[in-house]
Amino acid sequence: MQIGIAEFLEKVGKLKRTQEKVDAIRANDSLVLRIVLQAGYDPSVKWALPEGTPPYKPNDLVDQEHVLIKDCEKLRYFIKGFYDNLPQLKRETMFVEFLERIAPKDAEMLCLFKDKKPMKGITLQHVTEALPGLIPDEQISTTQIQEE
Repeated sequence: MQIGIAEFLEKVGKLKRTQEKVDAIRANDSLVLRIVLQAGYDPSVKWALPEGTPPYKPNDLVDQEHVLIKDCEKLRYFIKGFYDNLPQLKRETMFVEFLERIAPKDAEMLCLFKDKKPMKGITLQHVTEALPGLIPDEQISTTQIQEE
């Protein structure tokens, strides 16, 4: 059984020390993890979807954690700057269908990330320290100024 991205990030978020979190993210570095973390934590990444959780039926099949890992490149349909000519209703329908195909925890995580809400216990600092260069420095300093 494969662990999903959301499950992994939940475990990382429960670690006590910052260095443990950074080391765990760094040790599990992958293209999929980078795509998901950038979509959720990079302030320059804007989702082309309305805020809030869309009406979807969580997937009730077991062992669906591989679906997000296999299909993560499809996230570009939901990000501004990619497929901007896609009709909004079609984009939103595709997002609901995507959420219904992936593991429920992964779907919840994507809904959080879409609204730029971090995973519990994982901050922008953890992400940028673990994966330097993933988020441009000017985005990090802008976000830190806004948070203060």
